[in-house]
Amino acid sequence: MVLGCCLLVAGGEAGAIGDASKLSIPQVQYRGGKFNPRPQAIESLLAQVAKRTSVEVSRDPVEFGLTDSRLFRHPFLYMGGTETFEPFSREEIKALRDYLNYGGFLLIDDNSAQPNSGFDASVRGMIEDLFPHTPLQKIDKDHSIFRSFYLINDVAGRVQVNPYLEGITLKGKTVIVYSSNDLGGAWSKNKLGHWNYDMVGSGPKQRTQSIRLGVNIIMYSLTLDYKKDLVHLPTILERLKRYNSR
Repeated sequence: MVLGCCLLVAGGEAGAIGDASKLSIPQVQYRGGKFNPRPQAIESLLAQVAKRTSVEVSRDPVEFGLTDSRLFRHPFLYMGGTETFEPFSREEIKALRDYLNYGGFLLIDDNSAQPNSGFDASVRGMIEDLFPHTPLQKIDKDHSIFRSFYLINDVAGRVQVNPYLEGITLKGKTVIVYSSNDLGGAWSKNKLGHWNYDMVGSGPKQRTQSIRLGVNIIMYSLTLDYKKDLVHLPTILERLKRYNSR
């Protein structure tokens, strides 16, 4: 079910963003492991966002590291993986911390389908370096992320390693969301329109819930004040741009 108030989000200000501010989602590159195990996941999710909302998107693939100058041009980053990766440098950690503090958002997606994976261990080490006094916490079911567009009661993915999301919240806004359930595998569709990966569990219903959760995460990330029911992509981009020009 779609929230009536969020139809206003999708049909109002978001539709007037314009070509210069179309939403694209870069994949974070890192050393060691495989940073892009679901290469069609983001393109597929953005296709669903375009279909279901009025947020304007660019589905062209974008990939770069955390010290790339393009970092502050994007309000949303995706970081997937299946294996252990090398720790980020101090410069990379600082860049990501600044990005998140100034309005950016990071979705981390463990694609391994395994509990306590090497990727999971590396992610938790990265979070400890990033925010040593703010550990990952389970995201409560009453969080706005579960009602930012669809009403969602269950956390899904291609598999269900954990029945919850984890996150980091700064100054009242969740800036990192971590899924252990291979959301990217559930979203990923090939050029012929066929799903790339089978679901492990309840099949089509589980995939639908995974797509809805992806849409909700994006809508939440673009909303500076959920209660105002407005998507503020241009404002977030301008804030990041100002920081990057300092």
